Amino acid sequence: MIEHATELRTKRYVKNGLSEIKAGKTLVTTGLYKEGKRYGRWRFFKTSDTVDQIYNYTTKKVEYSLSRPDFSYEIDSLKNGDQVMYPLKIGGSYFAFFFLWKQYTPPYDLRPYKGIHKAYLIFHINEKGILTKYETKVTSSVYNKTSEIKLKNLRDEDFDFMPAIVNGKTVASKIIYESKKITVD
Repeated sequence: MIEHATELRTKRYVKNGLSEIKAGKTLVTTGLYKEGKRYGRWRFFKTSDTVDQIYNYTTKKVEYSLSRPDFSYEIDSLKNGDQVMYPLKIGGSYFAFFFLWKQYTPPYDLRPYKGIHKAYLIFHINEKGILTKYETKVTSSVYNKTSEIKLKNLRDEDFDFMPAIVNGKTVASKIIYESKKITVD
């Protein structure tokens, strides 16, 4: 991915003004910088013409976000009748999760177990919206293993989420992504 951004004339390498991030010719993100920090409304795209998420870095609020049918959520404190806002990854569910997905590789000890296996990526988010644990789980009728991905391998922005909110209060939660099935031949 390549970012095209303007810089301050008085301070080289300090981004200020319009920014576009592209993957090849595909537009991924647009927004503004103010003295090196993301500022105002940023748009994150699923495809060049489909907005995935709008996040306002000034107000620290998600203004729009597409839902993902392959995501599920766990909130321990949830009771029937509660008003819930589920956690979100800042940067959209396509662009921002791309870097987290890259950290996953199927377990080596899965190789002898031929067939189709389900893979899950599990993101533990605290009440402040920070990723505290990243697990992977692979299951089938003959295999069941949960592993942890080291957080030290992640970039700073990989930790930034909007926390779950239950009845107006932020709470810890999990985002669970059911990945495509893994086939071992």
